[in-house]
Amino acid sequence: MNLSISTYSERSPATLSAIYRPILLVCAVALFTIVTLSVTAGLISWDFLWFLFASALFMTCLCVARPLSGTARVASEQSFLTSTLVIWVFLMISEGIFVHASDTNRAVGGNFGASAFFEAASWILSFAALAFVTCFRPEYLRRVLTGPPRWATLFAIIAVASCPFSPVLVYSLAMAFKLCIIVAALLAISRSIDGITGIEKLFSALFAGTLILTLAGFVTPFLGSAPVFAGDRFGAVIGLSGNAGLLLLLSVLYFILKKNPWFLLLVGFSLVLMMLVGGKGGIAASLISFLAFFAFLKNARQAVAACFGLAIVFALCVAFTPFGHNLQLYGESGNASTLSGRTQLWTDVWPEIAKHPVVGHGYRASRFVSAEVEGAFAEAGHIHNAFLEVLYNNGVVGLTPILIMNVVIVFNLGHVLRRSLPPRERYFAAAALALYLHLLVWGMTAPTFGGTPDNRFMTFFALLVISIHLRAHVNRETSNTE
Repeated sequence: MNLSISTYSERSPATLSAIYRPILLVCAVALFTIVTLSVTAGLISWDFLWFLFASALFMTCLCVARPLSGTARVASEQSFLTSTLVIWVFLMISEGIFVHASDTNRAVGGNFGASAFFEAASWILSFAALAFVTCFRPEYLRRVLTGPPRWATLFAIIAVASCPFSPVLVYSLAMAFKLCIIVAALLAISRSIDGITGIEKLFSALFAGTLILTLAGFVTPFLGSAPVFAGDRFGAVIGLSGNAGLLLLLSVLYFILKKNPWFLLLVGFSLVLMMLVGGKGGIAASLISFLAFFAFLKNARQAVAACFGLAIVFALCVAFTPFGHNLQLYGESGNASTLSGRTQLWTDVWPEIAKHPVVGHGYRASRFVSAEVEGAFAEAGHIHNAFLEVLYNNGVVGLTPILIMNVVIVFNLGHVLRRSLPPRERYFAAAALALYLHLLVWGMTAPTFGGTPDNRFMTFFALLVISIHLRAHVNRETSNTE
């Protein structure tokens, strides 16, 4: 007897909704009751509850990205790209939503606090999600050492191999684990981007991650017991000025593209927050890259308007916020001549770099520089220079792929900007080069790439992929028109 699919009855969407909605409501009420009673009784901590909330939100976004949809099952590139970008954003913001602080002595002993372990658990969750979606499109795993992104893979391999040299092996392995997940996600993204639409999606992911991190850094001081202002500086989140500068550039880009006033509001928010935090290196990088963005566009009218608006905001912040007093105290203290002690730190660590010039001291061994290097100032946490950071941790072997990636980004974006382009492509190229300049200038006083696999290093990796695909797209369009 022949049976067809139509032989079996199918429930309509309305029937399914009528069945599942009451079940979901009962489960939600039960879960809320259990969690509330557990927190009240002290059975679980708020850190664990926050981890559950963040993880649930991540999984919800991943489901919305349709990794289980029919298109994903037939290996749809767009579905795979969207899913991978969700994982990318979650990795970007993990450091901002799982806030923890630990001094060097505690870190050497492996005592990082509960929130640090929840952050590590978020990396494991990201790895599991990436492994799952990779099952639908595993092709990129066979090309990890081909094309320009291979330099990111090579750096990750060097980082893992150097971990045994670190003074705290477990910490370095944990950082290397996150780095490997990031590089794997980067390779997956790179293989899934097809044309300007994919490039725009990656820009959107950078914007979303940077926005969430900046907002988290803004809100954090109001939630803690410490004063909102530490002296004349707002908050205590390291690198918030520079992150606000990244948000500033991305907000300007999207305001130009979409003409939505909400992006203009974010521009003002980024500028004011950047000044209130008062991070000199981040502010300098932000202002230089902001003006460079309009210079790259070769639009004199926009450049003049940007300079005029920036001058007004800067003058208002100096006159009516603690930023002006902070600058005055900084100049009077004499710290400007040593960049707040950074030049002395570089002098102190250089003999240590010279002792292990080839392989370095182990990936992220710079976290313990205050305990390992005599003369280093307390709680340095890193070498406060992107290139010296890589030299200290991974030597010349690790610095080589980092330098090559820098050259690839500049060469590709410079090639694109020299061509005759449609406005949209030119805006993306100018924004990407301005973001790179921001990381480069900020990298003179902070490890924006090559060190901790944080949002700054992830932005650097993303710019590598953007530069590669933007150049390929422009070359393809040019060849089609000839």
